[in-house]
Amino acid sequence: MERPQLTRRHFVASVFAVLAAAGLLRRTGSLSISQALAEPAVPLDEADLEALVRMARLLFPHDALADDVYAGILEQAVSATPGGEEFSSYLEAAVSALGERSGDSWLRLDEDAQIDLMRSIEAEPYFAAIQNQVSLGVYNSAEFWQHIGYPGPSKGFGGYLRRGAGDIDWLPGDQ
Repeated sequence: MERPQLTRRHFVASVFAVLAAAGLLRRTGSLSISQALAEPAVPLDEADLEALVRMARLLFPHDALADDVYAGILEQAVSATPGGEEFSSYLEAAVSALGERSGDSWLRLDEDAQIDLMRSIEAEPYFAAIQNQVSLGVYNSAEFWQHIGYPGPSKGFGGYLRRGAGDIDWLPGDQ
């Protein structure tokens, strides 16, 4: 049995066929991802958002951050999290649980009572999901970085070797 000889023409045609197939697969995959990301987020009810902002502020209290920052973090988490509807249901479950355990007046309680009620639901899976998303949002926000004096990532400026490494003036020692 004679093996067919691979010519340059067959090789180039094979490469183009593989590249075209890969491009088609990639394009179809990216379309479904972009379509999933383009789906509208589940809007948060105004009263629920107020309770969730209070919860987020109690989880990660930073007086210098406005409530709008916490609200933006929660809304972004709903829209950016894969399965945003599921995360939205976590938010609703947290508000519902806090409302039920407080007699529907969680926002009117004093801070210590609010924290105690939050402790009563901290073992629930939705609490951990909310806590993780708020943590990521707060500590990755430019507003928080500005509050602590962090100038942001240096990658766009060539790294810390040429920017930022010698800017520390608050450490004792040889300067």
